[in-house]
Amino acid sequence: MSEGLISGYNSFLSSHEFLSDSLFDEKSSVYFKEEERLDLKAQAVSFALREDDLSTLQKLGASRSGFVNHSLRRRAWSKLLNSTMTVDTSLSDNSESLPHKDEHQVSLDVKRTFGSVEDQQTKEFLRQTLESTIVRMLRKYPQLSYYQGYHDVVSVFVLVFTQEGRLDDDQGSSECTSREVSIDGSDDQENLSNSSSSTKLLDDSLLLVDSDALFEAVEVFTLVYLRDFLMSSLAFTIDQLKVIPWIVKKKDEEFYNKFQLAKIDPFFALSSILTIFSHDLKSCCNDDRGIVFQIFDLVISFQSMMVPLIIYSELLLAKKQVLLKKYEENIENFDNDTDLVHGVIQQVMCLDFGIDFWSEVLDYTRVSMENSSWKPTKTVNKYSVLVKNVKQIEEPLLLSQVLSWLSKEMKLNQERSMSEAFNRKGDHKRGIITKWQKLIHGGGFGLVKFSIALGLAAILLKVYIQTIQGDHTFSLASYAGHVKPLKLLGLNQPDRFWIDPLKNLLKAPSRSNFL
Repeated sequence: MSEGLISGYNSFLSSHEFLSDSLFDEKSSVYFKEEERLDLKAQAVSFALREDDLSTLQKLGASRSGFVNHSLRRRAWSKLLNSTMTVDTSLSDNSESLPHKDEHQVSLDVKRTFGSVEDQQTKEFLRQTLESTIVRMLRKYPQLSYYQGYHDVVSVFVLVFTQEGRLDDDQGSSECTSREVSIDGSDDQENLSNSSSSTKLLDDSLLLVDSDALFEAVEVFTLVYLRDFLMSSLAFTIDQLKVIPWIVKKKDEEFYNKFQLAKIDPFFALSSILTIFSHDLKSCCNDDRGIVFQIFDLVISFQSMMVPLIIYSELLLAKKQVLLKKYEENIENFDNDTDLVHGVIQQVMCLDFGIDFWSEVLDYTRVSMENSSWKPTKTVNKYSVLVKNVKQIEEPLLLSQVLSWLSKEMKLNQERSMSEAFNRKGDHKRGIITKWQKLIHGGGFGLVKFSIALGLAAILLKVYIQTIQGDHTFSLASYAGHVKPLKLLGLNQPDRFWIDPLKNLLKAPSRSNFL
């Protein structure tokens, strides 16, 4: 389709607002077959990219099916992320600097990634690309703490930015070109940078990735949307998880109360939120129209990490009848509500939800993001990605600004960790005092009295045995005098002799005593 036709097409849609909306939402099936709708949407995304129309691009990415395919998706992600935060490309990425403390764990996690990829060469190329990207990120920003699950997030970017291509013989083997034909039949050629890496497959095709473009996208996404998770503790991650019950309460307070969400910490959502569902939806990663890619389309287009939190809330609400039924069925099998709720959610959420179910959940998420102003400022810290992001500021962020937030957030995290450690220590001391108080006032102190009496009896018995054997008279004073210097020297000191005096006093006589 020519640009003139696309322009006319867009004008037509603009003059028919209802039809324009229906192209991208659940009503589209009334007017278009699925492939027709995707073809039209792909053309609209291509047009927005060429016109550098960020507003339209965001709207398209936030609508049903996202950016349609990886060819359009990687260009859309790069454009939107680069407009989200300005990166100083002159800043060294320290790729040759000292290794980051977490690189060994990165290597272990990468070896478990892309397990569903059958071709060994492809799998190895993807893993190498994944590991080098994460290591480059950690070395450039050594203050970040890697978490298990970050590799799942970056693996989504690796899949999107990896493409099939060919070597351009006319320009020499060092020039790699990805040549893809757009849906309207026109050539859409992507020239890769000098940082591109490639591998030749058995069928003579090439896998290519623009390493710099990939890294820049991961860099912005990490610093703008994931920094709460990259602390030395999970405190700020847990703060984000607590937003989920808060959302559920706003949408359905009756379910919130029946399911006891006020009484538990929502650790059940930890993996899903840390990985933005990329761990749960691994089976879809070979399909560029997979749900996991549409979820990332939503985060990048809405410019908010509220997206995965709302998605999880919508999952709970969509399955509330099943959850409540399982809750009632198992209420006698658990001693507390926390274990019961966690067990029920894990049982229900591990089910393989179909594409139609996920599409419906994402539709509800889009409506929530568009029609509600979510500001969970009481739940998270003031530098959280849910508070400090481009959506609230409404202008591109500077790297220095984001790093300042990161530094302040890390300081808050450290202070909170120290405070929690101090409180735990205080709780431990108070617990010991309470136990002794209960022991004394509850009659348990009789055990201590009995131990002392038993100790005295053991000493008297020792004196009696030694007297029979003709040894010198043994007195309590001499025994106490014997224990004291040993205690100072740390030699043969009876362990808790007031509780178990027989252990050190009533030893079997040596054979020499009977010879």
